[in-house]
Amino acid sequence: MNRFIKIAHARQQLERRGWPRLQMAVIVLATGATGFLASFALLSGGLGSMLLRYPLAVLIAYGMFLLMMWAWVRWRADASDVFDLVDFPAGGSGGSGYSGSGGASGGGGASSSWGPSIGSSPSSGSGGVGALDVLDGDGLPILAVIALVTVAAVCVIAAGWVVWTAPALMAELLVDAAIAGGLYRRMRGAQAQGWWWLCVRHTFWPLVGVLSFFIALGALAGHRAPEATTLMQALQLPLAN
Repeated sequence: MNRFIKIAHARQQLERRGWPRLQMAVIVLATGATGFLASFALLSGGLGSMLLRYPLAVLIAYGMFLLMMWAWVRWRADASDVFDLVDFPAGGSGGSGYSGSGGASGGGGASSSWGPSIGSSPSSGSGGVGALDVLDGDGLPILAVIALVTVAAVCVIAAGWVVWTAPALMAELLVDAAIAGGLYRRMRGAQAQGWWWLCVRHTFWPLVGVLSFFIALGALAGHRAPEATTLMQALQLPLAN
């Protein structure tokens, strides 16, 4: 019995009775709310540059995502059914508590991120401008629709990918928690990798993609209207010379 077999078993059990995608959907929604609040707080604090504020909001939201995943691991590792999910003998040499210590790993795969769902937050700061006001501008509807649809598409695709692939990430986190807790030390290659490394490894490239997107969005919006502090303001103001 090796690590991959244990992960496959844990994934099957989670998909049958663990509701991993629903739980991940809640985490993703909370991550998006964190990004929105972070952008609003940074703007209220005087950071008007979208080129700086949007990436910072993404990173803050990603930090919240990691924190919520750590809380999920602790919750499931302490649950009474963790032995059934991971299929470890209950009479192991240690408890089910998860130390959370990192370790070396050669894994380089990527799943997805959460992180993108936060992208909708910056675009929502419209300064009180409604949809009808946007449609009244000359030449603005096409530009506004393209920008908002692009942001929404990035958010939906990234969030959907994270939710869909949640069982793989959560199963690996549970197995790693069981190994770190000493439930099965004789398993071949049984070395705890650390919850934070597993989460980052599964979401690294999506994070890079979302971060790059909002850096480019902030740069383009700032170039179009340097005095604007939100995306909708940049769409409404005249093109900078």
